Amino acid sequence: MKTLVTGSTGLVGSALVERLMARGYEVRALARKTSDLSHLKTTGAEIVFGDITVYDTLPPAVKGMDIVFHCAAKVTPGWGTWKEYEKTTVQGTQNMLMASAEGGVERFLQVSSFTVYGDACQRGDTPADETTPCEACKTPLTFYDYSKLLAEQACWECHRQGKLQVSMIRIGSAYGPRDRLLADRNYINTMLPLVMWPGKCNPRYAIVHTYDIAELAIMAATSDKGFGQVYNVAGPDVVTLKDFARVMARARGGPKIMVAMPYTLVYLFAALNEEFAKLRRAKQMPFLNRYSIKQVAREGYLDGSKAKNELGWVPQISLEEGIKQYLQWRGQRKK
Repeated sequence: MKTLVTGSTGLVGSALVERLMARGYEVRALARKTSDLSHLKTTGAEIVFGDITVYDTLPPAVKGMDIVFHCAAKVTPGWGTWKEYEKTTVQGTQNMLMASAEGGVERFLQVSSFTVYGDACQRGDTPADETTPCEACKTPLTFYDYSKLLAEQACWECHRQGKLQVSMIRIGSAYGPRDRLLADRNYINTMLPLVMWPGKCNPRYAIVHTYDIAELAIMAATSDKGFGQVYNVAGPDVVTLKDFARVMARARGGPKIMVAMPYTLVYLFAALNEEFAKLRRAKQMPFLNRYSIKQVAREGYLDGSKAKNELGWVPQISLEEGIKQYLQWRGQRKK
């Protein structure tokens, strides 16, 4: 079976390329010419150049493909303009849907995010499941969330019209090799003996290794049960952000002392850091911004039982093993 992966140099996309290759699929990886292809070249996947924001580059990429795994998006939560998110995540998804439909692709797997639920993840002790209303709204801090919601809506409209058979996964918090968000922030935060933490915040999150995410994506895209379905990607155990930080600290030779700093002070520092980056016209998202600190105070509590019950998906990589893999990649990156 022939597959195309967009966002193939990103965290989830690169893991998906690896797992598809390991399963014996023919894999074509879509990448921009400006992307870092060093890891992708080691996978053995066919690399084709294109840009989801430029439609004319897409028909050659989808030609002859059976399944498209759409991972590409603008992944800088809390950083960037709406125009950038709309162009890449919303219009880019629309372009991929159109090219796939016109190219005769059979299945389309959309990689989405739990952030489309908005505040619905914050209500009591009931985790958000796939029937929970999606309430993401459009604000400067939630452009990422809202753009993923609009991309979802475009996918379902295409599915309803019978142009493509769409399946979807909503990721909680991904980590693993090539992670430059969750794991990287915790890595940097655990460099010193004292680990600074915003107030008493310790939200529950669906933290899942990218290889497990990739396995669910493949199941959803290839199973008849996955037609027209969305699946939350959540591990079997409830994990808090402090759990993640503690495991990271132990893996780096801890234990370390965790010191609570006033949340308001941390948020103010993040806001100043963000404004300073804007004044410098920085292209890269700053290490700390308001969105990242707000997420530490918000739940990302998901019910992932549907994927287990319908597809038999069970995450295989423990938090300890996953962080070990991340640290190995991080160590190799320095060499």
